[in-house]
Amino acid sequence: MRTRIAGGVAIAAAALLLATPAYAQDPEAPKGAPKHWLANEDWINYLWLPYEEARLYKLIGYSRGEVFRWVRDEKTMAQLARKSGWEPRALAEALVAPQKGHVSAAKLRELADRAERTLTQGHLGQHILFHALHQTAVPEKATVIFGTRDRDEFLKMRRAELSPLQICELNGKSRVEAQKGVSDALREAAARGVRDGSLPAAQAEVMLDRQLRQVPRWLGQNRYNGPSGGANKPDLPEADAAKHPSISANGLTVVWDAYRADVAQAERFGEIHVRAAVLGQRRFSVTPPRAETRRPRSAYNSVVSANGTAVAFETAESTYPLAKRVGQMTVHVRDLATGKVTRASHAFRAKGAPTRTAFNPALSADGNIVAFEATDAGSNGAPSENGLWVVDRKAKRERLVTDASRGAAYLPEVAGDGQSVVYTSAEADNNGLTHVYSTALKTGKTTLVSRAAAPAEGDAYDPSVSYDGRSVAFTSRARNLGGDGHADVYVRDLRAGTTRLVTGAIKADAGSPSLSADGRYVAFVVRVGRPNGKRESLRSRVWRHDLTTGENVLVSRAAGARGEPGDGLQTDPAISADGQRVAFASTGGNLGEGKPDGIAGVYVRDVARGTTTLLSTHAERPGAGPDVVRVVAPAGSGVAVLAGLLVFWRRRSVRRARFV
Repeated sequence: MRTRIAGGVAIAAAALLLATPAYAQDPEAPKGAPKHWLANEDWINYLWLPYEEARLYKLIGYSRGEVFRWVRDEKTMAQLARKSGWEPRALAEALVAPQKGHVSAAKLRELADRAERTLTQGHLGQHILFHALHQTAVPEKATVIFGTRDRDEFLKMRRAELSPLQICELNGKSRVEAQKGVSDALREAAARGVRDGSLPAAQAEVMLDRQLRQVPRWLGQNRYNGPSGGANKPDLPEADAAKHPSISANGLTVVWDAYRADVAQAERFGEIHVRAAVLGQRRFSVTPPRAETRRPRSAYNSVVSANGTAVAFETAESTYPLAKRVGQMTVHVRDLATGKVTRASHAFRAKGAPTRTAFNPALSADGNIVAFEATDAGSNGAPSENGLWVVDRKAKRERLVTDASRGAAYLPEVAGDGQSVVYTSAEADNNGLTHVYSTALKTGKTTLVSRAAAPAEGDAYDPSVSYDGRSVAFTSRARNLGGDGHADVYVRDLRAGTTRLVTGAIKADAGSPSLSADGRYVAFVVRVGRPNGKRESLRSRVWRHDLTTGENVLVSRAAGARGEPGDGLQTDPAISADGQRVAFASTGGNLGEGKPDGIAGVYVRDVARGTTTLLSTHAERPGAGPDVVRVVAPAGSGVAVLAGLLVFWRRRSVRRARFV
């Protein structure tokens, strides 16, 4: 994602660049190492903090949140501790003192040495306290958990930004197997640290709870955010990327996640922000950068309401270096007419509610109903709990749709009329499989979607729902639904009780369906070949199927009725209400000018007109293009109001930056 300043504020842009802080490497880093370098030692790789973090906060007199705000830009904890009169070695020895008598004298000295390093090295302290899933325990078990040939193949696929669940699906592993395998690997690593005397048992419990809360979101996350895959990183140009588009019902407004390639920009404003385009008119930033230039926040996983008035997205705080996203995630909704932001996942909770991280938002057509996944911290030592929640913004209330007692729930989609929500769930009686369900929000009645005459005998996932909730598209390999063992797309008519195979004519793995409002059209992805993480192996195409005529139309192609099929990876289809426009992401270099080959960009295909339009921008150097383009809109219109707000926010940010 990128943030660039329009030409009219060039002086302010220079002020921003001058204000960019420089962050030193940890003192042990070899010459020429990247500033996010970490020593390759087990205790660092497995996050074996040598003391209880609660003891740290008590001794220095600062809360976890205060410590995070201090170390996020790689200031050291030793610097903070000195404010309370502590010198690093004395504090390190005090931190590990409870281990005396439980470990040997030599081990105690080793623990004190490690504790001192966490205090005096900025990135190490940040990593071991706040990067809960930046560890090697899971990649080391990749062959068992994800079915890859080895660890390197897994890391290559992650570097190529296939999600862990996509890697599982590619190798015939289920979501339930992935959840259990990752959780077991984390538990095993923590237990080894306790047995070795390197990790206090109480700290192991704290760390594990934090890690396990994040696993459901991590499994579905395409964006690779660590641990390092080193040389496995694809050889791609340094350019901004764009992914995960959604589209309004009329096919005119498209919203997507934009990734900044320039590290300095990412560290200042956040790695990811949300962008939008109104076709033929304008592009604008939905999430302008925060004024606090030393406290970046990323915004991502966006979705636009069908009527084009609201956008939901996740946010997370970012750290230096490389703007890594850490800690609590929150779902926000921005009203595009007024610019008002609602903290939807946290706004309507009871007083004293537990800490929550929320993700994977979905919206009703009018933007009022917001569904999301959330993990709430347990109370009094109880484990964290995952649940699927729905917020009614007008009524200012939230309700739980399903929780861990029925099995984890994933990736909700809200019917356009706001009357039902569909989702994937791993219920206890599913024989280790995931199924797709629909829950009516008024009555609470839940209906199994992924079935024909009998429930699917394989994983079912990726639901997409029609406006009235009657039709639901989903993906499954189950043979008893009519498929041949490939991943296929189906559409279930809940009223008629019928299940229709959509991709029977396509003898390859298909998925990621997007269903039109009336349930007639479904867009989906078809994988070409088997990806192994190498750039040339990442190939797929987007198609649209007409359930009335049975016609399949290639969507991911260059302009023209018979335009050249897109090369590279085509993903994330989002279809308009009438099925005539499909937004999608592509790494291809042959769909038009303006995007480097291999970098993901967002396009929209008008099937009726045969046009393919690049919507995202892809600057290959800092400051190469404007982040906010000039908006031409009728006076008093919602977009005009938003544009004015964006200009105001940008100017305010620039003014404040001058005084940093």
